[in-house]
Amino acid sequence: MSLSAHEGHARPTLHLAPPATARLQTTALGVGVIAVLGAAVLGFFGDGQFFQSYLMAFLFWLGLSLGALVLLFTQHLAGGPWGPMIARPLESAATLVPLMALLFVPVLIGARELYVWTDPAYVAGHPTVAAKSEYLNMTWFVIRAVVYFVVWTAAALVYRRTSLRQDEEQGKAAGTLAMRLRSAAGMWFVFYVLTMTFAAIDWAMSLTPVWFSGIYPVIIMASQAITAIAFAILAITWLAARNPSIDALLTPRRLQDLGNFLLAFTMFWAYTQVSQLIIQWSNNVVETATFYEVRLGPGWVNVAAFLLFFGFFAPFFTLFSRWVKRKRQTLRLVAVWALATQALNWFWFLAPAFEREGFALTLADVLVFVGIGGIWLAAFARQLGSKHVLPANDPRLVAAVSSEHHG
Repeated sequence: MSLSAHEGHARPTLHLAPPATARLQTTALGVGVIAVLGAAVLGFFGDGQFFQSYLMAFLFWLGLSLGALVLLFTQHLAGGPWGPMIARPLESAATLVPLMALLFVPVLIGARELYVWTDPAYVAGHPTVAAKSEYLNMTWFVIRAVVYFVVWTAAALVYRRTSLRQDEEQGKAAGTLAMRLRSAAGMWFVFYVLTMTFAAIDWAMSLTPVWFSGIYPVIIMASQAITAIAFAILAITWLAARNPSIDALLTPRRLQDLGNFLLAFTMFWAYTQVSQLIIQWSNNVVETATFYEVRLGPGWVNVAAFLLFFGFFAPFFTLFSRWVKRKRQTLRLVAVWALATQALNWFWFLAPAFEREGFALTLADVLVFVGIGGIWLAAFARQLGSKHVLPANDPRLVAAVSSEHHG
């Protein structure tokens, strides 16, 4: 359907049918299930790295949902017509948090193989870790995980359901719901930062429990934001290619806004990475410097250099071009590249903690990543195809459409 005005009034609304995603759901789910079964077979036959592969893939795909959640808060706080353009893809990705909670179960099953602090002998031999035992123990590890997923699920469902209610309202009632979402966004943003800080410590930083960094969770949150905005760019351009109304609304200026966010998050991610390196290295303390001693050492330094030049400098200088950000195909290519480099960044962050010697992807790494990704994408497509593809009565979108309608 297309842009229309209610009974000749000047304030138009936009009711667009859900996109057809059945084929995408079937394909993604089929690929995902086959890949997961293949990885499970490898694990059954003694692949000692199965749970390592699973954790790295899980954290990337969970980060995509959580990045979408925090972008939901951001776009409500920031205002502007670019926000409702990507709201439904963000909502669809954020509401997959309960699915990711279910997929977290294998991490709990393999926790004793992943986290050395679960070994009493290791703890006894490392006083630094022993001092953290009241925090790093399986009971509190599980309890905290439950709290994280409850908070994230609650936030995702509140925003999804309120946004869908807005589709059924008009005028002042729709505006009231929009104000409610905007007013609550700051509070939910704080909850996200708090829970994600501790989740990053629990699930990633504690892989090396003798090491610590206050910036580490921030780097992970910046990575989540990059993956979410990159995926949102891919989703909205995919929708625009299939719906003339979205195609008309996705103007070069709105593409540029999305590209600017991708640039800003990339810059912030690089800034936090460099800040952590400077602080940790200048400390000249064994417990902190070892993180980079490994990752900048033989076997890993080439990955670090690749991330520096192609994970930061390449997209940084590319996105400085106004032309690139206003062209769909070029912006899509940058978005795909951003997703790929962030997946590599996760590998560079986590794989050395398992004492892997250099960059060497295993078959289990690939299968689990594709498997969880396929399941995630199938669930995302199902959510996206279940409701209106745009928040029809969002005041920001209504104002933008009205302006263009009369312009």
